[in-house]
Amino acid sequence: MELLKTLLVTTLATSLFAYNPLDGVKTQKAEALKYVKSFITPAQLHKKLDQVKIVDVREGSEFMAGRIKNSILIPRGTLYGAVKKGKIKPNENIVLVCRTGHRALLAGATLNKFYKFKNVSILKGGIKAWIEAGYPVANNLKLGDVKIILK
Repeated sequence: MELLKTLLVTTLATSLFAYNPLDGVKTQKAEALKYVKSFITPAQLHKKLDQVKIVDVREGSEFMAGRIKNSILIPRGTLYGAVKKGKIKPNENIVLVCRTGHRALLAGATLNKFYKFKNVSILKGGIKAWIEAGYPVANNLKLGDVKIILK
């Protein structure tokens, strides 16, 4: 019995420490890149603000803290409902935004693969790159557009 217990604990410990969560992220990204081919830089997006629908796929608190003006919030986990309710449509020119680009990439893959969207781009580097490029963000403090300076 003691041998079985030792074997079980050793097996469990080995499997726990052998798992690398970054492998999962790399796998997700590689799979998503099969379905997403269009990326846009902050400078390119800034020039096209009135020509695209900007969809922020972060969570509500992140969105309220700082967002690109006129963007709409559709957290990644609620894409299905947004598509079904017609908040976003397959023929629209959509730019997906998140903090750094990873969630937006996964959301774009979902829209392209399962809902047959054709005009989805991902903001390279997310809202973080937008801010680093010096472009303004809106927030819920009713301050109007503000520029955030990162040190």
